[in-house]
Amino acid sequence: MTERLVLEIDSIAAGGDGVARHDGLVVFVPRTAPGDRVLAQVEKGRRFARGRVEAFERESPARVEPRCAHYGPSRCGGCQLQHLGETAQGDAKRAIVRDTMRRIGRRTTDLPAFHRAPSAWRYRQRLSLALRKNSEGAWFGGLHKWDDPAAVFALEDCWITDERVLALWREVLAAADSFPQADALRGTVRLIGARGVLTIEGGRTWPDVDAFIERLPSFDGVWWTAEAGRRRRVGVAAGSPEAASADASFSQVNPAVATPMFSFVEEQIVARVALSLPVHVIDAYSGTGELAAALYARGIRVTAIEFDEEASAFAAGRLTRPSRSIAARVEDVIARVLPADVVVVNPPRAGLDSGVTQALNAAPGTTAIIYVSCDPATLARDVARLPSWSIASMDAFDMFPQTAHVETVVVLTRDRTS
Repeated sequence: MTERLVLEIDSIAAGGDGVARHDGLVVFVPRTAPGDRVLAQVEKGRRFARGRVEAFERESPARVEPRCAHYGPSRCGGCQLQHLGETAQGDAKRAIVRDTMRRIGRRTTDLPAFHRAPSAWRYRQRLSLALRKNSEGAWFGGLHKWDDPAAVFALEDCWITDERVLALWREVLAAADSFPQADALRGTVRLIGARGVLTIEGGRTWPDVDAFIERLPSFDGVWWTAEAGRRRRVGVAAGSPEAASADASFSQVNPAVATPMFSFVEEQIVARVALSLPVHVIDAYSGTGELAAALYARGIRVTAIEFDEEASAFAAGRLTRPSRSIAARVEDVIARVLPADVVVVNPPRAGLDSGVTQALNAAPGTTAIIYVSCDPATLARDVARLPSWSIASMDAFDMFPQTAHVETVVVLTRDRTS
């Protein structure tokens, strides 16, 4: 059932939609701000409703004019909060982390400390695009619309992406007539140093791969994941070895925030080393071992765990015994590599496997768990699965300005009552 309603927006939900309440029903309204009063078309469901703005009766003082031309007219789904000022974005993200922890994690916490990004624009050093063909059969790269995820519009510019990445994408698209044979593909360009790495997903055959690679003078690596296939390197220029390495998968989107965030994590560990004299730290979901290598350099014994075999091998090259890197799923090995004095977990968006939380609940001698999360909901779920642990601190890092995404670092210590 759809009806027109006047709604007062009072907060921002985890996905970036504004939140209103009407007759006890929560209504999610995209592209609105706390303090907006809107006339909206509302489609009601059993537990919540979704609204679409027809008109603004009152605009919030938190609103700003979006900088990107795609945000409004193209209905770009890449950003969700460009219509909010930077302070309002930070306030929204802090509240999302706290409220999600209360609602799902069943833990009452204060608002987390908030670490603002040095720049709210041109920060992304990795950009994924949907690759489609237009009516003339020519390839273009674009993003999905927020209100129609199946629709893709051609991207002209992206204000949150480093201009060097956009230049690399133009080089790729200039060679698009040599793409794998397919009707649709997905591509990711990563900036590593001053050079590019490209990953293409889709297609069954790629007869022109050599010609394609020859047309990418600014790239050091090309990877391809064919349909129902594993990712493999199909071309590497004589460039930096780092770009040809496993960094093709594990490069940071926003190094200006990621670097200080992991320095923060490192210092949290070191502080606990000084307090409890730990001899062993587990770095779970370790990627290419940046954190593990930093801890190893401080004289700490580290066990790095990473499922990606190439990334694990890269990490292993940074460590010597008794430190080590294990190529395995964390849930398959965590119990046997414990005990450890401190455990760091940095899982993907899906969070921790239940086997990992079970092992950590029973972990003997562990004084702290440091959880680095890219999703407040799975973070809160996993904290709820750790009843033997209490939240000692919670910090939010604005890794992705203009979007609703937020990175969170939670330090958990053993609950003395457990």
